[in-house]
Amino acid sequence: MTTPFHNRYAAPLRDTGKIEFDTGDLDTYPRLHDTIRDFANGLGQDAPLDGTTFVYNDYRQLLQLLDRLQKGLLREEMEPIRCRFNYGGNESACNSQASETTSDWLPLASLFETVGGRGVSEYILHRYFTTYMQPIVQPSGQVVGYECLLRPLPEQAPFRPAELFEKARRIGQHSFLDREARHSAIRMSSAHLPHGTQRFVNFLPSSLYCTDTCLDGTFKAILETGTDPEDLVFEVVETERLDHPDMLKIFDKYRQQGIRLAVDDVGSGYATIDMMEKLKPDYVKLDRKWVSRCDEDREKQRHIADVLDRASRFSGVVLAEGVEREQEWNYLRNAGIPLLQGYLFGRAQPIPASASLSFSKI
Repeated sequence: MTTPFHNRYAAPLRDTGKIEFDTGDLDTYPRLHDTIRDFANGLGQDAPLDGTTFVYNDYRQLLQLLDRLQKGLLREEMEPIRCRFNYGGNESACNSQASETTSDWLPLASLFETVGGRGVSEYILHRYFTTYMQPIVQPSGQVVGYECLLRPLPEQAPFRPAELFEKARRIGQHSFLDREARHSAIRMSSAHLPHGTQRFVNFLPSSLYCTDTCLDGTFKAILETGTDPEDLVFEVVETERLDHPDMLKIFDKYRQQGIRLAVDDVGSGYATIDMMEKLKPDYVKLDRKWVSRCDEDREKQRHIADVLDRASRFSGVVLAEGVEREQEWNYLRNAGIPLLQGYLFGRAQPIPASASLSFSKI
């Protein structure tokens, strides 16, 4: 059954389908019906005369309609209106999230969220964000890669990326946002980084409602930009559960393309020993909470040694995040951590830092 929208997170909306509106008396909501009819007619569709349904053939059409409704209707107009999605069963064989083809009725208002005064749909539709890159270095300070991070456009009002993703999750649009963010990371890193430089790209497994189709656009973007898949490392976002029912299938799909995978370390967030051993990620990221002042904390030092030991069992490479002090850097490289990342080596920038960094105290 589709996850109810009144829960903390909504099930991801699909790329194609039909949205139906339950409004009762047509005279009560003329702007809703007129907006639906006008938009559908503009796309060359034969819209129903009552303006209560809209069939979309790609997710951008759905976002365009939602953006128009969010801007065109008053909040009090939205409150009584209900809607639901029908996906027609075309993707029912994809995975467990697609077994039900018609969602429950839900308030129209539950499809809308704003960040900084702008609708989430508008952010995704017009790509009001960009990609910054933060260096990843070897113990010597040599830059070998970058993590790609979503950031506001310089000319736009600032926003917190975590808030944008959180609100996109609430309204089921995280699949669309996650995809656009991945594609931005692939395009920007391709434009600025030379062949052989690793690019860490975050992704949300929970947004992949159909593994076989949701990743096709990503693989197409890799091909169109001439990116070598072996330069890419797709990183499971730390807020995601590793026991996602299709996680192994997702990992296999990426690996078939030559892409490597990264997850957070055992003992942090949703990572577990069992899932780590099943997934066998190529990279294990050591969270900043274990890195901060690790040179002074025996408990953190024991955890770091344990992560190195566990990762070595499946040849995983450990990457320490959040390195801000030279003392942390010295401890970590002496402990055998092969990759490091943090403000000590550089902040995320739209144009990446030099391929090698100079440290007077190396």
